[in-house]
Amino acid sequence: MYNDADVQKWIEHHGVATSFTFLVYGEMQSQEVDLLIKGLIFRVDVDIPKMAIFFDVITEDQAVAWNTYRGTTITFVFAGDKLDIEEEVRYIILDGLEYLRYKADYLCSSRGESFV
Repeated sequence: MYNDADVQKWIEHHGVATSFTFLVYGEMQSQEVDLLIKGLIFRVDVDIPKMAIFFDVITEDQAVAWNTYRGTTITFVFAGDKLDIEEEVRYIILDGLEYLRYKADYLCSSRGESFV
């Protein structure tokens, strides 16, 4: 999963962390990511536990190396097992990206578990 210290603590405490990853075909600004976060918090019907957001720009060199397109990857990481809200998160984020006039794809969800 991620080497972020907080996410590792969540995995230790909750046993799992759930992530949802999107590929945005453009270079997003931090204010636009903040808008997506606010929309997600406002629209998700369940209690949102601790959440972390990772967004990274894919440069031309990285795009060539990974055989993908330039843009931005955004990953939303939740403490605990939150696969039950996958469709809701997917819809909200893709809708928000469309509102911001970005073309985007939902890549995947994953669970980081503690194997200790």
